[in-house]
Amino acid sequence: MRIVRLVNLYPPYIVGGNEMLTRDIVEALRARGYDVHVLTARGQQLDSVPYVHQVFNYSLDDKEAIFLGGRRLSPIELLRHHVFDPVTYRNVRRVVRQLHPDLVVADNLYMASASPLLAVRDVPCPVVAQVADKWLLFNLIDWGLAVRPRVALQRLFVKAVQALFQRPIARRVRLDGVVTVSNFIRNLYVRAGFAPETLETMYLGIDHKVFCPGPPHSLNDPVRLVFIGGLWEGKGPQVIVQALRILAQMDDMPRFHLDIFGDGTERFKRYLREVIRQTGIQEQVEFHGFVPWQILVQAMHQSDIFVFASIWDEPFAITPLQASGCGLPVVATRAGGTPEGFVDEETALLIPPNDAQAMAGAIARLVRDGALRRRLRENGIRETRERWSFEAYVERLLDFYWRITERWEQGQAHRAWL
Repeated sequence: MRIVRLVNLYPPYIVGGNEMLTRDIVEALRARGYDVHVLTARGQQLDSVPYVHQVFNYSLDDKEAIFLGGRRLSPIELLRHHVFDPVTYRNVRRVVRQLHPDLVVADNLYMASASPLLAVRDVPCPVVAQVADKWLLFNLIDWGLAVRPRVALQRLFVKAVQALFQRPIARRVRLDGVVTVSNFIRNLYVRAGFAPETLETMYLGIDHKVFCPGPPHSLNDPVRLVFIGGLWEGKGPQVIVQALRILAQMDDMPRFHLDIFGDGTERFKRYLREVIRQTGIQEQVEFHGFVPWQILVQAMHQSDIFVFASIWDEPFAITPLQASGCGLPVVATRAGGTPEGFVDEETALLIPPNDAQAMAGAIARLVRDGALRRRLRENGIRETRERWSFEAYVERLLDFYWRITERWEQGQAHRAWL
């Protein structure tokens, strides 16, 4: 089977977990003998990858400006990134015709517009989407959800473009199936009008060869907390900082140290450092940036508690599962699809989002209660081994691909989007 995957970014160009998941899937499928080609944007670091085709009309070397708000995009740029780009359309159409795929998969086209989907509307094979967030809603239903107009004139412009361009484009897009990462995301698409019978939830998994338990150890002095994720407000690192201030005011609490792994815009990092300075805990926080998985796993083995602080509607949280696989007790917010991966009080402590008091209370409970820490560790290790295997996830994905392909060949494929 030859598979073409459409994706907005591809490693080593990384903004979040989506592009890393795409890479892991691509490598797993290629290792199984599938002929996989990736269509994405231009990037100098991709020149040596033979199965990557640089056809989207923007540069991944400019990812901070495009994806992280590094600069304000012009109205024309916003239209190209969110609604339609004729250059991307022509390039995708040309390359897909040359490749003659058996299946086209749209992984994530946020900031790539609906152009790639429109370009494959008449390919003689099924077209499916894998959605880990709201990108498909942005591209087909309401680009205003992405650009967030603030004043009346901007809102009028967004509505006009939606009526004159986005809706007609969306009516021409063909999708034969959609894979969602959680029931939270699936329900969101059902409410938006997607056919329920074409939406299939497929939970992610972790590589147990990488995310394996470290030896048990007593609490460090200071107690080591670890945060792993993109540095932006929605991931909530600022809430962890506020929780540390609350913990410092508790008489029976030891000292704490917070390790932060991940990166973001310079603007947000300046803001976060200022929050840390105002809280007076500069000596307790260390930034590490992006690091290889091996270093992350080593850090988790040496830590005491994993803190997942997301405020936004997290589609499905994979890093807390990775931490559980490494044997770390997890404190996580109930935002979005995160609770689908955990049992409160058994495999994690789940708390309300954006609640520093609740976060501090959960961390304090784990510090005080060794039996609770051991229970979360043991249950987390067992659950990740039994339920959250990446290999099993890939097999489920392949089963979906083959079922969609068989239905399509028989002329029985349901349309996810009309």
